[in-house]
Amino acid sequence: MKADQIHIVLSQNKDSAPAVRVSWPRLEAERLFIGQSAAQAVHTTPMLFALCARAQTLAARLVLQQAAGQPVSVSPQQRGSITLEAVRETLRKLLLDWSQAFDGAAAAAHWMAQWRAAQDLPALRSLAEAMVYGEDCGHWLQGGEDGWLAWMQQGATAPARWLQQLDQPLPGCALLPALDAATLASQLADWLRPGGPVWQGQACEVSALAHEAEHLPGLLAASLLARARLLARLLQLARWLNGALLPSSVASLPDGALALVETARGPLVHLAALDASGCISRYRVLPPTLWHAHPEGVLRVSLGFLADAPAAEWQRQISLIDPCVPYSVSKDVEYA
Repeated sequence: MKADQIHIVLSQNKDSAPAVRVSWPRLEAERLFIGQSAAQAVHTTPMLFALCARAQTLAARLVLQQAAGQPVSVSPQQRGSITLEAVRETLRKLLLDWSQAFDGAAAAAHWMAQWRAAQDLPALRSLAEAMVYGEDCGHWLQGGEDGWLAWMQQGATAPARWLQQLDQPLPGCALLPALDAATLASQLADWLRPGGPVWQGQACEVSALAHEAEHLPGLLAASLLARARLLARLLQLARWLNGALLPSSVASLPDGALALVETARGPLVHLAALDASGCISRYRVLPPTLWHAHPEGVLRVSLGFLADAPAAEWQRQISLIDPCVPYSVSKDVEYA
């Protein structure tokens, strides 16, 4: 099967400034669901979508129940399961990708061993409080923007020191507001645009920063978006460790149903319709990376401003934006 990856191209010629193009010719693996029963599709989902598998499976279950006209509810246990998955994924990102991007190597082996052994929230909280926050995460959350920046300046943990490095103002995108499935259903055509999803005509940032922006007014006013982006992920992680649960919702459509499940990277949407026999006639998955890789989205805007930056800085910025698929970077240079 052809690799599913984002293509990032830096174009340069002698007569104009460098420009960045971003595209994601996404492989719609969910097409395999067409003709299957709901039970078959739900069973297949975690094998088809290994990343955020619990969130993907919950979205599939919810949208197919709604499409079939069945009662739909999400238990605290189901919300807890997808939140636990998001906590583990965020900590994996910290220990591997962000540590590599900022420190040049994955986190120390004992942190990785602790992460692999941690299978419940208390164990993951213990890891995060030691490696990320250096204190009780509930107490850390109470600091407010001034307190979090003072914590950053102390540099007692690796993430605090990473934040210190993110001191360059950057342009950004509009921030997607909090939505539920019913609100999204009323504006669904914008999310299905061939050129990429928009909200009120704009490509948006959908990551943790969209949820935490109101708590980071100083950083946003100073356009320190990379710093705000990482700090928002740390805030999001601390909230989950302190008991917050990821939301999900469903809505009916004139020709099917929609499920919206929040993930660590942003909103995950599943759309489905059933035929008269109860088999799947249409299915579509809209992951948050459709927004990250939008041709006018946050990757293009951030990297376009950093067109002359070294490759390591590009890697750092892409890692902070955190698309859910691999990416390739190439240069299209014209000297004639």
